[in-house]
Amino acid sequence: MFFNINLKLNIMKKFSLLILIVTLLFATKTFSQDYTSFEVENASNEIAINAINQTLSDLNLGGHIWKNQNATETNFYNYSTLIAKNRLKLKVMVENNKLTVSIFNRQYKSNGNWVDNPMPMNKKQAAKVLKPIKKRFMELVKK
Repeated sequence: MFFNINLKLNIMKKFSLLILIVTLLFATKTFSQDYTSFEVENASNEIAINAINQTLSDLNLGGHIWKNQNATETNFYNYSTLIAKNRLKLKVMVENNKLTVSIFNRQYKSNGNWVDNPMPMNKKQAAKVLKPIKKRFMELVKK
């Protein structure tokens, strides 16, 4: 009987730990989205589209095709971390005189194949991608 109670307590502890880990991963993923995008207000749609096209070209961030008048995605942009080869896409939206650039579709190379990255992106790595885009875009818009 004592063994049975001990076994149940161990199972409950492991289940509680699993729930805690899943909750932390979900919360981290949810809150991490704040730094994986940026917005620029008061940029007319036509000027923003031209400037972001030039920015993506200048920074060699992959070709881009406008799917409609307001949004586009880049091809994959490859980068490396200490651990693995990675890639991501950028989504660009221009609506109501507001530009939004977001990182999405992050993947890493595992056993020769690209797989989705379930972990949130490191703030420093996100900044390495987004800051030059925003800086170059702002330079072009101010000209």
